[in-house]
Amino acid sequence: MKSLRVAVQMDPIQTMVVERDTSLALMIEAQARGHEVSWFTPNEVFYDSGVVKARSRTAKVSLDGKKHYENGADAIRPLDDFDVILVRQDPPFDMGYVSNTYLLELTKALVINPPLGVRNISEKMSIMHFPELTPTTWVGRDLDALQAFAERFDQVVLKVLYLMGGDGVIKLKAADTDFRARAGKFIEAAGREPILAQEFLPAVSGGDKRVFVLGGEAFGAVRRMPQGGDFRANLHAGGIAEGAKLEASDRAIVDAVAPLLKREGILFAGLDVIAGKLIEINVTSPTLVQELKRFSGLDLPKAFWDRVEAMRA
Repeated sequence: MKSLRVAVQMDPIQTMVVERDTSLALMIEAQARGHEVSWFTPNEVFYDSGVVKARSRTAKVSLDGKKHYENGADAIRPLDDFDVILVRQDPPFDMGYVSNTYLLELTKALVINPPLGVRNISEKMSIMHFPELTPTTWVGRDLDALQAFAERFDQVVLKVLYLMGGDGVIKLKAADTDFRARAGKFIEAAGREPILAQEFLPAVSGGDKRVFVLGGEAFGAVRRMPQGGDFRANLHAGGIAEGAKLEASDRAIVDAVAPLLKREGILFAGLDVIAGKLIEINVTSPTLVQELKRFSGLDLPKAFWDRVEAMRA
């Protein structure tokens, strides 16, 4: 395999949490294979007279917590100079994120996950294609309709649609006297966007599961456990990761979602599952591959680059 020129569009490299950053693990594997590794942020991408360019820099990377990267000099390069571009910046998935995908569509490089697929698969809303697999779900902004939905359940979870890591997620009871006030304030804070509400699944106390999907196939799983009385299991919200096995119900969910992922060209996705129910389809910057290898020995970055190299052969 010839050496590839790989660029990672990501958050600033100095912000990485070394012991659990998936982008870093993917970069290290690419480097180990002899590929040139560069990175840039979305804000460094621009269109100029028919050419999309980025202010980028090469980098040497490692899992050394004291010095996990060494940057080369900044250089403005056409995106067509790269063979592969990984889209790995975190949400919020706002119009800045969307606008950047329009620019990435103009390059001849292989972009993973592809910009159109990233736009088409809303990480929280795309589960509505599979109502038989999900908790009972509501999406909208009408407070009366939301209250009528919430009254069907003991508790509901409200979510802002385009954040990540458990941010913008609260739990309410319709029977509470302040339900309308709190729900109304939540809707107002979301701006012009709808919110998502779901029946609360008490089984989340036993954790949620990240199911890794590579090329439309189930690859492995990690469980996240909530801590300190918080119902959110996200590591960003204080949860901790544990080993987990793929169950028949997980594979059934992957089989159901795989046609959508393949149609949109999604190579790497992370499905979030609670008690056999699909919660999210993560395609922007799925995480937890270091934890997966730590607990199960499964090396997703290796399998990822095997597939990418085959796509560029």
